[in-house]
Amino acid sequence: MKTIDITTSKNLVHSYISNYMDVLTDITQTIRLKGGVDFRCEFSAPWGLEMQSGPVARFHIIVRGNCWLKLAGRPEWIQLHAGDLVVLLYGTGHCLVDAPGSNVVSAESVPHPDTPGDFVSVISGGGGLPATVLCGHFEFDREQDNYLLRSLPTLIHLRGTDTYEFEWLQTVHRFIADETLRARSGAVAVIQRLVEVLFIQMLRTYIAKSGPEAGNLGAIADKQVGAALNQIHRAPERPWTVETLATEACMSRAAFSTRFREMVGQSPMQYVTHRRLYKAAELLVRTQLNIAAIAERVGYESEPALSKAFKRIFGCGPGAYRRDRREGQAQT
Repeated sequence: MKTIDITTSKNLVHSYISNYMDVLTDITQTIRLKGGVDFRCEFSAPWGLEMQSGPVARFHIIVRGNCWLKLAGRPEWIQLHAGDLVVLLYGTGHCLVDAPGSNVVSAESVPHPDTPGDFVSVISGGGGLPATVLCGHFEFDREQDNYLLRSLPTLIHLRGTDTYEFEWLQTVHRFIADETLRARSGAVAVIQRLVEVLFIQMLRTYIAKSGPEAGNLGAIADKQVGAALNQIHRAPERPWTVETLATEACMSRAAFSTRFREMVGQSPMQYVTHRRLYKAAELLVRTQLNIAAIAERVGYESEPALSKAFKRIFGCGPGAYRRDRREGQAQT
């Protein structure tokens, strides 16, 4: 299990924002990012809340006070302060407490809202030091496997004290906290959009500050490989070759191929194929385009060519995939 703690640094990466935006926009649209706030918690010490592992990513915003977090199966405690954001991308079980050793109650025992997307205000504790915590979630289409997101760590911790270039964090925190407090008309819709912004900004900051530790996703911030990734995501249907991608990166063919594989973990053409097929899967579910039109849109010369490649990855043809996914959506 990998944990990354992003500590204070004034040496953020400012370059290649255009690469970030095209690739990250494509990623977040493809995985069908959604999110929301589940609980606004007003605690007073002693208190403790336990979250079981689950299929969605979890996040906590510390609005006021301090607390501690511990991942299930891990011995160490992580201290959180007002202004901090912590994200558990794989839904790992964990607990939040005012201090190590405090008793916890299960979040499952907290009444959930009757209306999907709404949130619950929780008041709990023994009357001691206060803390306000927003507990929420991010949802992704897990079948839309995005290769660049695989390297993200179990836990990302952004500190509120990292004020340099972190004004966005405090601004989004304030907006979300204000919406949960005032419960005005349209609050749920506003919160859902803000939570999506929170996820994208978290990725931006993680990429900028983590450097090589950002894994595959860090390739976006590389001037040369990032330029190639940008073009692949912008136009996967183009007849890409290693040579044309190397030209986009302003590198020789051999140097580009080596650098791309080192940073992304796949060869350039493997990544192009991966991107095309998952874009095809997205179009099969979200549009009424016929398979031949989808094949053309993602860079395949014919429907049979797409079907053959698609079956190697997904285990079934495009038509069967579309039927299965739509039947599954109709049942939920």
